[in-house]
Amino acid sequence: MREKRVFIQDFTRKEFRDLLSAGTIQAALVPTGTTEQHEEHLEMAHDAASAEYMAREVALRLHPRVVVAPTVTVGVSEHHMPHKGTLTVRVGTFLDYVFDICESIARAGIRNILIVNGHGGHMNCLSHEVVRYRQLTRANIVYCSYWDIYTSEEAYALMESKRLPGHAQEYETSFGLAAFPERVHWDAVTDPEAKLATAEKGRKVIAIAVDRVSDLVQRMIAGETPQVQPHSFRPAGVLVGPQHFPYQSPRTV
Repeated sequence: MREKRVFIQDFTRKEFRDLLSAGTIQAALVPTGTTEQHEEHLEMAHDAASAEYMAREVALRLHPRVVVAPTVTVGVSEHHMPHKGTLTVRVGTFLDYVFDICESIARAGIRNILIVNGHGGHMNCLSHEVVRYRQLTRANIVYCSYWDIYTSEEAYALMESKRLPGHAQEYETSFGLAAFPERVHWDAVTDPEAKLATAEKGRKVIAIAVDRVSDLVQRMIAGETPQVQPHSFRPAGVLVGPQHFPYQSPRTV
């Protein structure tokens, strides 16, 4: 017997229509990630795989009220193009594509939509564009990178490197070891911070993230539009906001 289904593409149209008619589905998640280099040891699917993992776990936690759209697996990764295998799209192309997914969900009658992001390169453009998404769809659309939900105390206590999420370093490698160890090629690790990663750390950070993102979705269902401040944690207590990533600036026209 199949586990509880949460991905939209796994339902028949009748099943989905009946769930909507009954008022069962109250929110949808849209995972966004990339296909890009993650040093020598993480597979290039990491960002997309981690966003999908988070969305699936949250939807299972809140089943049957929450469904998950197909994961956006190619995003804004121009800054990684020197590494062969990385795929990228223009900022406007990415934002329009994510909007079209959200609009499709809203047109089906689902009014609460959380964009669950797994790529730091989307922090700036998505955090700006989500306001436009809400205005155009009149749906309750919120954007959150799953690491945005940690407190500073948690982030610095959990990561020896004092960096979260980093890029293919302690946090992301720990996440991978816990969520999909087959995607972590440990023998190829060269980054000193990545060598600090453990599956136990990954399980701890995932547990907190699933709890907090689930709470975020429940607040949306209750009628809130939570404001999530995008940021990443750096050593010496430094919080870095999306404005520090000019290569993925918001739409200019």
